[in-house]
Amino acid sequence: MKKYIIYSLLAVFTAFTATAQIDRSKIPASGPTPEVNLGEAKEFKLKNGLTVLVVTDTKLPSVSWSLNLNNPPVFEGEKAGVQSLTGALMGKETQLTTKDDFSEKVDFLGASINVSLNGGFGFCLSKYTDDVFSLFAEAALQPKFTQKELDFEKDQLIENIKNNANSAAAIAGDVRGALFYGKNHAAGEVVTEESVKKVTLEDVQNFYNSRFKPSNGYLLFTGDITEKDAKKLLKKYFKSWEAGSVPTPNYPFFEDVATTEVNFVDVPNAVQTELAVMSVSPLKMNDEDYHASLVANYILGGAFGSYLNMNLREANGYTYGARSSLGTGRYYNSSFRATTKVRNEVTDSAVVETLKEIKRIRTEFVDEEVLENAKAKYLGSFILESEDKAVSARRSLSIRTNNLPADFYKNFIANIDAVTKEDVKRVANKYFNDAQARIVLVGKASDVLENVEKIEWNGKKLPVKFFDKEANPTKRPETKVLPEGLTAQTVINSYITAIGGEVNLRKVTSTLVNAEVTIAGAPFKPKAIIKQMAPNKFAMELTAEGMGTLMKQNFDGENGYMEQQGRKMPMDDATLSSRRSSKGLFEELFLDASTMQLESMVAINGADAYKIKITKGDTSSFRYYDAKSGYLVRTEESAEAQGQTMTTTTDFSDYKEVGGVLMPYMMKVTSGRQVLVFETKEAKVNEGVSDADFN
Repeated sequence: MKKYIIYSLLAVFTAFTATAQIDRSKIPASGPTPEVNLGEAKEFKLKNGLTVLVVTDTKLPSVSWSLNLNNPPVFEGEKAGVQSLTGALMGKETQLTTKDDFSEKVDFLGASINVSLNGGFGFCLSKYTDDVFSLFAEAALQPKFTQKELDFEKDQLIENIKNNANSAAAIAGDVRGALFYGKNHAAGEVVTEESVKKVTLEDVQNFYNSRFKPSNGYLLFTGDITEKDAKKLLKKYFKSWEAGSVPTPNYPFFEDVATTEVNFVDVPNAVQTELAVMSVSPLKMNDEDYHASLVANYILGGAFGSYLNMNLREANGYTYGARSSLGTGRYYNSSFRATTKVRNEVTDSAVVETLKEIKRIRTEFVDEEVLENAKAKYLGSFILESEDKAVSARRSLSIRTNNLPADFYKNFIANIDAVTKEDVKRVANKYFNDAQARIVLVGKASDVLENVEKIEWNGKKLPVKFFDKEANPTKRPETKVLPEGLTAQTVINSYITAIGGEVNLRKVTSTLVNAEVTIAGAPFKPKAIIKQMAPNKFAMELTAEGMGTLMKQNFDGENGYMEQQGRKMPMDDATLSSRRSSKGLFEELFLDASTMQLESMVAINGADAYKIKITKGDTSSFRYYDAKSGYLVRTEESAEAQGQTMTTTTDFSDYKEVGGVLMPYMMKVTSGRQVLVFETKEAKVNEGVSDADFN
């Protein structure tokens, strides 16, 4: 029944965003090339060097602005994290207004304000422009950095680092940059718990003073505002901002590897492998190759019908999505990346198929129909976006920050239309590389490494190099060997014995748990009351101080409901079916040997554990039992939602005796980047629960 607790909690704190789907399967009918109108951007410059752009649009009584300081990335060194912390502290409290009062003022005006080291943005009804912009200027130019707030933000950042310590996706994000650019590069350094702890209040203040400069910056106004109005605002609220610029540092040189190689990072709890094929991209937006490169990348991995997605997803079923991207660096070379996440068992095949598609677009001419279809779909999105004044305004800004010709976007459609199959092949050979690619794999070594080490490409076996979670070179992960004669059933029997024995477990007819839930990044800790009664009755209520009941869920053995924010909804058929099929409070007592398979021995939090695969119908889950204690230490369950596979990992620890059986007092639930810690404060067996609790 633990899984119902887990999914119920996740249901409260996970928001799903539904995006309207547009049918782009049909190529739009040919017609005259639309003209892209960027709107008339009024431009002027302040004495301090700040460039101001104003795009007037009176259709709606609202104004928005964005401040872009155009700062180059900076290497933070031993105090990596100071930039993140400084940005987090900005916009909360000022020299003139307390944190609470500032938030209250913004909310009262129905406005939105965000300030960071690189600028910020604001939005409000035009009648409140003066009031809201004054708050924006106050937050930007007069921030107040306090030790209390710094300590809070440091704790939050460190907690986030800890929570991501076993997240393959988070680890992949750090490792890819560190391996590709180097750890001494602004784009490659890794923020660690140790580096965050070194940051002082003085560091934060100095970082702000050195980086928040106007001379290289741009301020863009859009909406119901004139150039005259903007000048009045700036004269009134930005007059104290003194001139100053941020120098561009010398970035370390980096280049592609000599030959294609695999860089492997072992994450023992990973249920999927994070895969990235990477190479250097010297492309800039003002290059002649730019438009052809956009089309080439779109064909390779920029859309659902791309080479990569049709191969890895549609043809082979390795993944729910495969994409590619081609960066355009302003201060240093960027990267080409083909990325996906795949099932462990197909990792090696996915690598080969990804390389095949990269080689395909480099060596074969794209079909004319595919080319025309790609250009039509790409331009369709571009033209649709062009109708938005805010987008047009940002393009005006892009012209300036990327040193583009004034007619760059006016000629954009014609330049895309002019791309030929010869252009696609040419730029693919220039910017997509399968011969000197860095293949970064972050996954479970015990499941994938044996086959990964057999991968061949262009007639040669790919070299495999090993790194830890901070991109430091390390040894090949050891592979654990299962003891001779061990079976899934003996592991399950050992667990039953370890937590009290079959006789005692079958005596348990009900459980009552009072717990505290910690949500990563949340300022409050909900209280949970969970009641269960054999064979399958379940009830949970989640409350928070000052907020009352957040959620209730009841199942009486046949029917059930969920109540959230005052709305009561019956359980869906799938949930009802699953709950009705449950046979007891301890699942292991009722597992059929035919559904269990002992797969391997792996390391869980530094200790050996037996991995058992549980198959029920078309679904599979995994359970891990400590080899020494016999305790259940982890479960992994996957479910499909909105075309994606969501894997939930639950860690169990701190077993304590309650009524003759042992129960885990700590549960850590990880689903994507969402982390919940479930800490039991009180547990009872066979008391405090009645049938009435499940009505």
